Amino acid sequence: MMDYLISTLVAAFPSTPQLLLTLLSPLLTFLLTCSMIPRITPYFLKARMFGLDLGKKGTSTESVQVPEAAGLVAGTVFLLFLLAVSASQPPSLPLISSLFSILFMMFLGFTDDVLDWPWRYKLVLPLLGCIPVCSCYSGSTSILLPSPVRHIVYASPLSSPLQALLEFVGVVLDPTSPHGLVDLNWLYFVYISLLSIFTTNAINIYAGINGLEVGQVVIATLFVILHSLIEISAGSLSTANHVFSLALALPFLGVLLALLRFNWYPARVFVGDTFCYFAGMTLSVLGIHGHYSKTLLLFLLPQLANFLYSIPQLAKIVPCPRHRLPKFNAKTGLMSPSEYAPGKSNLTLINLTLRICGPMREDTLCAVLMGVQALGCMLGMFVRYGGGARIFFEEEK
Repeated sequence: MMDYLISTLVAAFPSTPQLLLTLLSPLLTFLLTCSMIPRITPYFLKARMFGLDLGKKGTSTESVQVPEAAGLVAGTVFLLFLLAVSASQPPSLPLISSLFSILFMMFLGFTDDVLDWPWRYKLVLPLLGCIPVCSCYSGSTSILLPSPVRHIVYASPLSSPLQALLEFVGVVLDPTSPHGLVDLNWLYFVYISLLSIFTTNAINIYAGINGLEVGQVVIATLFVILHSLIEISAGSLSTANHVFSLALALPFLGVLLALLRFNWYPARVFVGDTFCYFAGMTLSVLGIHGHYSKTLLLFLLPQLANFLYSIPQLAKIVPCPRHRLPKFNAKTGLMSPSEYAPGKSNLTLINLTLRICGPMREDTLCAVLMGVQALGCMLGMFVRYGGGARIFFEEEK
């Protein structure tokens, strides 16, 4: 298996130097980003783009100005590295569309840091960012119906009206397919657009403590890389797509680790909405052009859980304060759940963890939540390659 993996990677790149550059890309982008952040972020302070760490109230560092939007530096290094690597090969539509979408979303994220867009705009902006990816997507628009759904569509009393409704909206049914494949046509592009909205905003609302925005994406990216390596080693029908995903995920991991180094407790920089938009769109691009968008969602189970748990506040069913980050006790140095009303904690996974585990230091809390992310990704891998493989992922293209 390892020999096949190596031979496939060697054959996938036009030259040995380019293969070596790709394999070394995490180290190179890590070093470049570590070098650039302390050089660029002082200019953010001069432009008065800084924030105060709300998790340090009552301490000697509560008034320290921390540079904001450092995700701009990481995203720029990532994009410039990809441009440099791709300069020696023929242009690729998936790569060009990916670069346009990531660049556009990074720009929108930076404008959000400057202008502080209302939430209703944040739900629309990713739709604009995913247009280049959607327009250049060349994969299948078919999905595999899970066994229970397949039975309802083809063999239940509701099958006739359901089939008529699906055909009316443009879905092509194939009852002869042994795997229950249906072609969603234009609805598939609606799905990947919604995926882009979810990834960018799910990272944005699962935040509030030093290191968490970047840390969660680091763990998810590591599992994305592992998934691609497994698929390449197994000779997947989408091997070329996984090689493309790997070529983007490796340098992405490098800039993430560098940014995490500066954003870890006590944070020397804040990543800003720039990072959330940039990282979310990059994950979407990996899943879409890598042809594993369903698997990507399995690596974002904590983000999905946080989103579902937050719905009552996001929908204004219960009061939603501007900041839902945990409450810091300057005397003990510990964080505890914040409340939107007496005895009622804010509805985030961060506050829920503190309710279950009790007060803890900010860096410990971040480490625990990164552990939760890793457990969620491992559960996703089990579903992908365990009992759920035949039901949900057979012939995923």
